[in-house]
Amino acid sequence: MTEEEYEKFADESCGYLRAKIEWTKREYLLGEYERYDWDQDRGELIFSDGGVPKVIAKIQFVGSYSEKSGTWLWSWDNSSVLDHIKQDILEVKEYGEKHDITKLSDPYWKADEIDAWEMTAIAANILQAKGAYRSPDSDKPGFTFMIFTNIKWANKAVDTTPTAAP
Repeated sequence: MTEEEYEKFADESCGYLRAKIEWTKREYLLGEYERYDWDQDRGELIFSDGGVPKVIAKIQFVGSYSEKSGTWLWSWDNSSVLDHIKQDILEVKEYGEKHDITKLSDPYWKADEIDAWEMTAIAANILQAKGAYRSPDSDKPGFTFMIFTNIKWANKAVDTTPTAAP
């Protein structure tokens, strides 16, 4: 892939992810809940208010960005991420290898937060994710980036039915 083709693909991917994030805000009110928690074992991100789960997203970890070292690390090369929540991201690595995009196939490289969002957007586009989220790392300055493979209301009795995702 040429640099120009990559830039076009990255821009399209960012547009794709922006639309998905807006959809999750509109349909699931993401950004309005007082708390979120993710669970690697279950592969879920749970949004809640007052200790009551409201929205549950199935997740895949994309990667992490370290503010301290200014680097990006893909989840597929991170031993602290469980296999089942990074397995889909291997498709992104394969895409990078096939199209000679080193940012997608090199496990660890110098980056900034804009690069981290771009990698998340590209992963979301390739995998047709429903949305994405960025979580601060608790033990070091930086963020974990994840995409949603599915999203639903925690309580099926909620009478708001989401519209089709863009």
